Amino acid sequence: MNLKLFISGKYTSVWWIILYLTGVYLTGRLTTLPAVEPHGGLLWPGAGQWLAPTLLNRVVNSLLVLLGGVLLLRINNRFSLIQKHTLLPFFFFLLLELASPALSLVGDGTVTTVVLLLLLTLFFHAYQSDRAQYAFLIFGALALGTLFCTRFAYFVPLFLIGFSQIRYLSVKSLAGALIGFITPFWFVVGTDLMPFSQLALLLPDFTPTLPANLPYDNPQFWIIVLTALLGLFSGTTILYTSFNEKRQIRAYNGFVNLLSVYTALLLILDYTHYSYYLPILNAAVSMQAAFFFTNNGNRKPGVILFYLILTLYIALFIWNLLPA
Repeated sequence: MNLKLFISGKYTSVWWIILYLTGVYLTGRLTTLPAVEPHGGLLWPGAGQWLAPTLLNRVVNSLLVLLGGVLLLRINNRFSLIQKHTLLPFFFFLLLELASPALSLVGDGTVTTVVLLLLLTLFFHAYQSDRAQYAFLIFGALALGTLFCTRFAYFVPLFLIGFSQIRYLSVKSLAGALIGFITPFWFVVGTDLMPFSQLALLLPDFTPTLPANLPYDNPQFWIIVLTALLGLFSGTTILYTSFNEKRQIRAYNGFVNLLSVYTALLLILDYTHYSYYLPILNAAVSMQAAFFFTNNGNRKPGVILFYLILTLYIALFIWNLLPA
């Protein structure tokens, strides 16, 4: 038995879309989400305040999640991160998103994930490039994102580190990044849409605290733990199995690993707002897990592990549907 049906089944993606939408519907009917602390940007309210928590909200969020899954497939097909045709990035992303009820509504995390995946396309195009336009566009988009969610600024260090990883770090790229990041603020401050002092909101606004007791009785805690472990295991496997790949492919997968670890650290530091970081972590882990299981889908241990993970996420999803 192998995973061929999940990897390249003709109708697999259709069935998973149906199952995902069914799960979102059940989540809306059977769960009550806790009130979310509003967190806006420099100019506009956060995505969680754009729509009331109604059916329309869930429909819009579902479309954004599906778009994120398609972008993961597009990134793999365009840049050959896995170097095989596979539907697993799409499958894993829907599975991981479905497991957490808080991710069934439009929020900053879902919107940020879609934006970062779009920027990832630009970022990978910049490999060994001597053009500053890529850095300008990436950092300009991050700055624009802070207008509705200041946490976009948290990913500035990530892309700067990534520039070195893809051999794009130079005086020209750093200048392009600086100009790109400053330009939106120069415009909104210069036109009096926002006072200069408002930029202080870009500084981290969380205080790392460890809870006195870990929430062992909360399925969401175990979903986050399982996702982090899946990313750690898959990412470590990628480091070994991609060693003989081209330097460019290793750089791409290395950045996906970096995105996974970086986001996981942010989630730990700011666990109270896990719903912002978790969709981004889900996207990175989906690509990592897809790499592992696509390349190990014919081996019995890999198949057993795949179905074990699938069972665990479905069980946690059902646990979330049960009354507290």
